[in-house]
Amino acid sequence: MELKKVLPLIRPQVRNLTAYHLDRVECDIKLNQNENPFDWPGNVKNEVAEFVKERFWNRYPSFIPVDLKKSIADYCDVCSENIIVGNGSNEMLLVLLLALMEKETPVIACQPTFTVYNLLVNGLGGTPRTVMLDENLRYDCDAICSACEESPEAVLIIASPNNPTGTSLKKEQLEKILSVHKGFFILDQAYVEFGGFNAVPLIDKYPNCIITRTFSKALGAAGLRLGYMIGNKEVIAEINKIKLPYNINFFSEKTAQVLLENRSYVTEKVTGLIAERNDLYGFFSKLPFDNCYSSDTNFILVRTAGKNELFKYLKSKGILVRDVSSYPMLENCLRINIGTARENQALKHACEEFFAKSKTPVSGS
Repeated sequence: MELKKVLPLIRPQVRNLTAYHLDRVECDIKLNQNENPFDWPGNVKNEVAEFVKERFWNRYPSFIPVDLKKSIADYCDVCSENIIVGNGSNEMLLVLLLALMEKETPVIACQPTFTVYNLLVNGLGGTPRTVMLDENLRYDCDAICSACEESPEAVLIIASPNNPTGTSLKKEQLEKILSVHKGFFILDQAYVEFGGFNAVPLIDKYPNCIITRTFSKALGAAGLRLGYMIGNKEVIAEINKIKLPYNINFFSEKTAQVLLENRSYVTEKVTGLIAERNDLYGFFSKLPFDNCYSSDTNFILVRTAGKNELFKYLKSKGILVRDVSSYPMLENCLRINIGTARENQALKHACEEFFAKSKTPVSGS
């Protein structure tokens, strides 16, 4: 069969998508993917390595990762029955949309936000509905409620804290939305350890609220590809029916459990990163950016007319940040995640040099 006859057999919703893509660029200081800059210490890795050496590789992992679910439940202060574990929070989003969305179901998402939401919705045949952030890149709670009232059957997806803006919804705002919305509400809280309201206490009062989380950010395990969802246990039991069996491997299962047993290390590093973020925000606020946005995450969004020049200058200094100017409302914006104290100092120095060379006055200088 000829290729030109095969390609049209792929669903048009998929063929019309723009693929999610990120070019691989090597730099000494990598501040472009919102990773935790601290790797795990050798003693933790050795514990996992010993397990992997002894474990039979020819046997399937646990059908239900009971011990890991208990560890996550303890970490989140819920019961194991409230948890589904998956291959990254992106898989959890896919599972939720497969379970909650039919063809042409409206799906409300705010913009700008994580691009994977619309990628999945469009690919699965849903109907995206957009609510824009306000002029300060904060959530417009009234506009969200209005969209929910107009489409009561819709699935609502919100990231709080939001990527790439760093903004989040307060408890009162979330409860206002949940008091109005009659459909399911997927709340992506990938960055919640860094700030914003932890919405887990809401899941019993609002069983239509399901939270997704990840090990990729605060827990410093982006390479593990492990995420989970939290929801009302009866709802979770139904969602679990569409999740693929054996969706996480034995290495990820064991590693995630060991990391949670050593969570004091996470707490220490996250506390330090929050302090670094606040310091960096204060520093950026004195530079001649067009805008610097406060953040509840491990990154800061800045806007400058010299975005291209700054990006190239930082790259020439071995510092890689993320150009997010293609997002709606984010013209001339760069997203810069928080590194180690040494990396942040190098970033500060490079930014000062850049603005000095461009002869743009720095506030307070």
